[in-house]
Amino acid sequence: MGSGRTGLAPYFKRSIDMAKKIGSPAQARARAAFRAGIAYLVPLKDLVEKGYAEKAKRKKSFASALALGHLLRTAIQIVDGEPKVDPSKVLLSTGTVADVQVDQIRRYPDRIEVTHHWFPAAYSAADDYLTLCAYQVEKGYAFVNELTWKRREGKVILPMRKEFQDEGLHLYLMVTERTGQKYARSQYLGYSTA
Repeated sequence: MGSGRTGLAPYFKRSIDMAKKIGSPAQARARAAFRAGIAYLVPLKDLVEKGYAEKAKRKKSFASALALGHLLRTAIQIVDGEPKVDPSKVLLSTGTVADVQVDQIRRYPDRIEVTHHWFPAAYSAADDYLTLCAYQVEKGYAFVNELTWKRREGKVILPMRKEFQDEGLHLYLMVTERTGQKYARSQYLGYSTA
């Protein structure tokens, strides 16, 4: 009943052979950095898609590709021969919206509160939205504030889930205009511990 041919088609064999091929040490380092970058950004995918949307449209590219490119250029460090992501250099959003100046970060047992101040100017609006993101890298979980916080309110409160109240969290602050189309450069606020 068969065609008399055995095995895989030649183009499948070639791609399998290429996948098994061991590259140079430089290629191995580049692949490892790529894997580390993707692993870091996957839990943040929805935020990155929104935060880089304007730039992706302007450059006719994909938001996730732009974010990964930035991460690979600036945030990868080699530690003990392995690539590690420096969270302070990762950008979740980029754009021309004016950011806020953070005054204080307070962590309570059930929430994280960030206070900021803002000086009214022609290039920023009081009704811009603020998003606070807490990222637990080891568990690969990120969460953001559910309530809408505006620039004029001077603070952002992020309620914490019970399972993360004792965990260390990387904090990022994002500012977007009220339409949600344009963003400011995200700000890394540091590593928060219980």
